[in-house]
Amino acid sequence: MILLGLSVVLAWSPAAWAAGPAANLLPNPSFEDETAGGVAGWTSRAWAGQANARWSVARTGRTGARCLTIRSEKGSDAAWTATVTVQPDTFYRLSGWIKTRDVRGAVGALLNIQNMQHVRTPAVTGTKDWTQVSTVFRTGAATKLEINCLFGGWGVSTGQAWYDDVSVEPIDLPEKLGATVTVDANAEARLYSPMIFGGFLEHFGRQIYGGVFDPGSDLSDERGFRRDVVAALRELKVPIVRWPGGCYVSGYHWEDGVGKKREPTDDMAWGVVEPHTFGTDEFVELCRLLGWEPYICNNAGNGTVAEMKAWVEYCNARRGRYAQMRRDSGYDEPRNVTIWSIGNENWGRHEIGYKPIEQWAPLVREAAQAMKAADPDIQLTAAALPTREWTLPLLNQAGRYLDYLSIHSYWLRLWQKNETPDYMTCIMKSEGPEELIAGYVRILEESGYRGRIKIAFDEWNLRGWHHPGFPRKTVQDYSDPEVIRLVAAREKNLIASQYTMADALFSASFFNACLRHAEDVGMANIAPLVNTRGPLYVHPRGIVRRTHFHAMAMYANLLGSRVVEADVEAAPLVHGDRFIPVVDAIVTSDDAHATWSLALVNRHPSRMWHALSRSRTSRLTAGTERPFCPETAPIRTTTSSTPIGSSPRERSYASPKASANCHPTRSRSSPSRPRAGDVHRRPTNSDAITSAVQRVLSLTTYFVWRTSS
Repeated sequence: MILLGLSVVLAWSPAAWAAGPAANLLPNPSFEDETAGGVAGWTSRAWAGQANARWSVARTGRTGARCLTIRSEKGSDAAWTATVTVQPDTFYRLSGWIKTRDVRGAVGALLNIQNMQHVRTPAVTGTKDWTQVSTVFRTGAATKLEINCLFGGWGVSTGQAWYDDVSVEPIDLPEKLGATVTVDANAEARLYSPMIFGGFLEHFGRQIYGGVFDPGSDLSDERGFRRDVVAALRELKVPIVRWPGGCYVSGYHWEDGVGKKREPTDDMAWGVVEPHTFGTDEFVELCRLLGWEPYICNNAGNGTVAEMKAWVEYCNARRGRYAQMRRDSGYDEPRNVTIWSIGNENWGRHEIGYKPIEQWAPLVREAAQAMKAADPDIQLTAAALPTREWTLPLLNQAGRYLDYLSIHSYWLRLWQKNETPDYMTCIMKSEGPEELIAGYVRILEESGYRGRIKIAFDEWNLRGWHHPGFPRKTVQDYSDPEVIRLVAAREKNLIASQYTMADALFSASFFNACLRHAEDVGMANIAPLVNTRGPLYVHPRGIVRRTHFHAMAMYANLLGSRVVEADVEAAPLVHGDRFIPVVDAIVTSDDAHATWSLALVNRHPSRMWHALSRSRTSRLTAGTERPFCPETAPIRTTTSSTPIGSSPRERSYASPKASANCHPTRSRSSPSRPRAGDVHRRPTNSDAITSAVQRVLSLTTYFVWRTSS
């Protein structure tokens, strides 16, 4: 271990992106060479709010006598720009320092490349002292780049930003891969919401019928719930499940699924007949059985606001028409469903009841008012696109009534064609969640609702569901051979061989992104939890835990309750013209900071890692490339690193000797309904921290540590 002040450095050798001093290609990068109109080599420009922008040279820089600044009181999208010549198909690092004062709106202050719009550093917003930002990129066919010190970005910002010591430097690919994880021992540790480990079930394929609910099966209990499925799902400690959809809900009328006499109806979205033997009460009973918080999505497609309000009353009221309807169904006490969604993907033309934002925002406001009138204590979310054009008008009209905004993403779009991309193609998507969440946080910041409204990422998965020719908006002819063929094609979702380590490691990367943004992500729901693309495959004779089941179980069982600040620098894993960091990591601790848990994601398709760390008193040297399983587990740890091609095994989390890949025994400790983002400062006793981290490292699965003096 290397203790630098109050920082603990965990270093994987060889070092990542090890590069000596390189030539900075930018002209006048510290802006010391001033001209009559500004500084040499740099020009001012604006895309919006030009009359509001003020470009100037500040007389005090970060390191020298000058720096550049942009200020706007009424809002601008502006930049200082320089042009550099680069080599094609070469890696470079764009970096610099930014200071801000009251920067609000759009993206904020950042560096980007005008003719490579996807290349941009993290943004700095609010009021911050000098902050270093950087990103690594590949030039492709480009030979000239327009570098922006950007203020605003895809919209207008207000406030003031300063820029200094900007650089564009070539980077050589390291001959050997590695990464460095730096843990700040004095940083604040933040509670995260356990609801990021949530699930989703829709009336689609065999998620409900033949999945969690299979009356008549020898494997089911007297209520029809599959005992083997229930036992397996307990391993995931799922805190919340969203139901009944999905596209299905935009044609679902909840009263068809309650009461003792129910009739089948047409499922317009998916072209099948819905028997309605599993409805609201069956869902709530399943939630109570498994300890899930029930999360119900309302029909904002062909449903009405009155119908939405009535459903809340059925579940939560003690008196009135719908409370009596619940009693007549056999449930005297309220069901106490506290989390509700207004609609599903009603922004999309594929959805029953598609609505443009001009119609959607007022409908959400009206529905929220009605549902809160039925029960003022419920929490509400609404379907949203992660764009300014959708989110800002929605929040302007309905934000005061909402607790979350629901966004969805599947990174392999397999709706119409069931392709099976190779591992590297899949794993290149694993930085997508981080980029999407970070972008949406900036939009929430611009709206003024950041901190008041959380992100509910209530449908996510690497692979999109395969449903060619659907969803639809009308009743189908069920005898039509084309309809029969298209419905049968959904069985391709169940092919076991398409679920590889990419699904597990992508899921780990998704969770890491949510944990890094613990202050803003309040919920996430893998879609689905059972069958289709879910982590648990259920068939008539049993179950199969897919690769991502094991990753989810590790995160659910082995993490601490607080996220610890950590920086990860990793070499690139390159595939074609794309690349991602070869290692991702998240660090957590328990409330007392006595136990640290490190989740390490090794994205390389074939290599395991030699490990190296240093301490003031001992040196941990590289060991053999094999899993390490101690006899005892005095401290929790987890990793999602595993060699591709190894056979996934059903693992028990009750014993450290349950499989060749050892997992410690203790369960994740989560306070009852913590407020994500709450902070707690850890003790700063360096010896205690060193001891804790050494114990963690000695147990890190797939990373072998030996101690020598």
